[in-house]
Amino acid sequence: MSEAWWWGTYPEAGPGSPTGVGEGIWVMAPRGPAVRAIELPAPAFVVAHPDLSVLYAVTDVDRAELVCLDVSDAARPVVLDRVPTGGSGACHLLLSRDTLTAYVTHCSTGDVAVVPLRTDGRIATEELAQVIRGQGSDPVRGDASGLCACFVGYAPTGPVLLMCDANADLIRRYEVLADGSLRADGVAANLPPGSAPRNFAISRDVIYVTCGPGDSLATLRWDAVTQTATPIGSSRVTPVPSRSGDAAHAAHIIAVSGVLLVSVVGSDVIAVFDLGGDGVPTYRASFDSGGAFPRYFAVTGEQLVVGNQKSHLVSMFDLADVLAVEGAEEPGGFASLPHADVAVASPACVAFG
Repeated sequence: MSEAWWWGTYPEAGPGSPTGVGEGIWVMAPRGPAVRAIELPAPAFVVAHPDLSVLYAVTDVDRAELVCLDVSDAARPVVLDRVPTGGSGACHLLLSRDTLTAYVTHCSTGDVAVVPLRTDGRIATEELAQVIRGQGSDPVRGDASGLCACFVGYAPTGPVLLMCDANADLIRRYEVLADGSLRADGVAANLPPGSAPRNFAISRDVIYVTCGPGDSLATLRWDAVTQTATPIGSSRVTPVPSRSGDAAHAAHIIAVSGVLLVSVVGSDVIAVFDLGGDGVPTYRASFDSGGAFPRYFAVTGEQLVVGNQKSHLVSMFDLADVLAVEGAEEPGGFASLPHADVAVASPACVAFG
């Protein structure tokens, strides 16, 4: 297998249902087929080491873990290490630029965990180096237990990480220290009440934030001096109404080849925005995601790969078709693009290795 696609999956009944019922990590070659390679409880997010045959996964369970796997034999992954991450409901994982630290966010408890890694990719310790507990309070519930750390990523400049706190309507800022540990450094951006920032993508000095519940997109300008982000715009992600019965909300987002792509569950489309010279996104079109509940998608080579969680399908599109898609003539319309499908039970996230 020249390239392996690793899919973290949920139980077939979806997030929140009992775990350990056969879900795990699936492996597939480009354009399939796919097979379950190893059972793990709700591996919600997976990341491949850029240089080694090592895969990392975090589990969306009450006592979340970071799991390190040897995937040199794609058909038979082997668990090398696993360590509790100090929180509940792990939902996102970021590998540091030097690959020596893993950062894990927890949606249920609002924590950010810091896990040191060795040069051979393995977990360096049996205990966590650091857990930064949620700070402040949920503006609705009024307590810290309601905080939700959804996503963490690098800021446009500096040794800085930004974390989306969905329940507090904040983007929190952390200074990355020389050893990979973090120093909580206040708030990078305040969003309007009820925004619930979930995820972000960056193009130059602009940060694009998916917000939900709801299908809104916030656009923020980053200031490298103050290390803060100021909102410069907000819009709906798509005019396409919900088609599945699920409330429409923006999920994943990436910037690629001068456009912004945003998946919208419920509407079950990928929205396409053009990015002008000022970085402000202009809505162009939406196209059918190929299935129901497009929780996650990614680009590899010349393909856009979409995980449609509730229809248990991975849909693969030619990136050239996606970048050239045209808007629908009728209000609320969407395009249908050619694609190939492969069966994967409740796909949640993909890593390419």
